[in-house]
Amino acid sequence: MKYLKVFSLFIIFHVTAWAGAHTYFNSNKEQILIVVDTSYSMKQKFPEIKQWIEDYESSARYKNIMIGTDKAMLGKLSELRRKEEIFRTAFGIMKEDNLKRYLNQKGKKILLSDGVIAPEGWEIVDF
Repeated sequence: MKYLKVFSLFIIFHVTAWAGAHTYFNSNKEQILIVVDTSYSMKQKFPEIKQWIEDYESSARYKNIMIGTDKAMLGKLSELRRKEEIFRTAFGIMKEDNLKRYLNQKGKKILLSDGVIAPEGWEIVDF
């Protein structure tokens, strides 16, 4: 009977700790900004980039992911109807000036590009 009581206390402790951690992380989600380079030179890489975004989203349980392109902010990734909306247009070239609209964004910033530019403060994922 003593072992059953100890085991019950052990289970209660772990369930309480898990519920507390889940509640905390769910209310304090990490802010992530993903910006996709939609320049014409990246057009052939769009399927690979789309797969990377889907994989990242599936592994990002306690993260609030915002998505944008070098041309415009699209909003929350979870609120997009289809991932293809990210890749509507492919024109021009990517410049570091295109990222100025994201200077005030808080949290981690990820740029999905070909590595031609490397702005300070951004994590670059090279395709």
